[in-house]
Amino acid sequence: MNKSLVLITALIIITSSIVGCLADDSSSNVIQEENIVDEPNTEPPINEISGCMDSEAINYGENVTIEITEYCIYPDPVLSVSNVIDDGSTIAIFGDVDHFHPDEITISLSHDEDVIISTKPNIDGDWSLIMQSSAEHINLNITATHDLKETTSNVTFIEINRTTPEDGDGDTSQPQNYSILSAYHGLDELPAVASLLCGFNVAGDDGMPIVFSTQLQVDSVVPESFLVMRSDGESVVPNCATLHPADEPLEQRTVLLTGDFGTFGETPLRVEVTGSLLTFDGESLLGVSTEDITPLEDGPRVVIAERFAPDTNGLAGECPDGTAQVVQLTWEGGVTGPGNAALGEDQRLGTWVLLENGATVNPLALVDDDPDNHVIACLAEDSPAQWVVVHAGLFHDPGDIANPATHAEVIDGSPYYTHA
Repeated sequence: MNKSLVLITALIIITSSIVGCLADDSSSNVIQEENIVDEPNTEPPINEISGCMDSEAINYGENVTIEITEYCIYPDPVLSVSNVIDDGSTIAIFGDVDHFHPDEITISLSHDEDVIISTKPNIDGDWSLIMQSSAEHINLNITATHDLKETTSNVTFIEINRTTPEDGDGDTSQPQNYSILSAYHGLDELPAVASLLCGFNVAGDDGMPIVFSTQLQVDSVVPESFLVMRSDGESVVPNCATLHPADEPLEQRTVLLTGDFGTFGETPLRVEVTGSLLTFDGESLLGVSTEDITPLEDGPRVVIAERFAPDTNGLAGECPDGTAQVVQLTWEGGVTGPGNAALGEDQRLGTWVLLENGATVNPLALVDDDPDNHVIACLAEDSPAQWVVVHAGLFHDPGDIANPATHAEVIDGSPYYTHA
């Protein structure tokens, strides 16, 4: 046999054997690699993770590890209107907005589908809007928008109708120009300290402050001048009638009556002047009455707001330096902060005054130096005060019941308030 042929044949045999051995080993390795590659991946793609890392979002989740802003869902601002004041030409609207960042909200007022005015709330969410219109029928829409998160409140609709109803016969039985502005069934059990106001024991009596539209002659205020009619048919002459504690020169219009005027089941229905009660000018108030009695469960409202110069007799030294005008607020009954606390920043910032120039301001200070129903608002601005608006839940009566939202038009104090 040819040696070259034998050598080639031998090489082929050896090579085949080596390849076979290598094939056997490598086949095992391939199977192992295929097992690793085919093992399923349990981690979801990043773009499928939902949720939001922003704690202000509705769908905030502590376990969300990647912030994907398109998944954040934010709450809408909640808009509330607390007061609407209309004097026939100027409309003032007051309210608040509930939101994480109320000072980032825009309050917009639209009329006939056109936005005519907008404003920003303060850090507490309180806001006001003022517009001028002499129209008889006005339809307004108000919304609150958070532009940063593109959220909007529900629309609040306000309808103003200035048409005057036909005059009826009216009640002509009462003296002209004078009236009872409020009768406030404030307490059903007076504390023992109230006896100091009457000079004898009235602890346990009901207390009912009566606010008149005029100041009164002190000596004419006696129990026999009043009669309280109850829901059970009984008529009650008060045990005590006094101008205390509201007896300072600019006050003297609130009579505190004590007696058995009823409870939650037997309520007072009517208060009438039946004796010789006299105004400061000496005019008789005989026959003046009211059936509009604030019940025990309701909080106090502002009855009248009067504008004075800071140096008016009875006000000198009450307000801080920089006071340009004073507005005395007469409430239905005595007021303090919650739990008989002194008036503070919450009450000051919750009291808004609308000025003649259209601005809305908070008082420079609130002064209440005794436990009666009068609070002095000291204003730094020269523009005359026109309206006072007080937010709800800030001023508490002696029973610790908080006020509802309340407002009053500011009037000039009468000339005879300057008496000593």
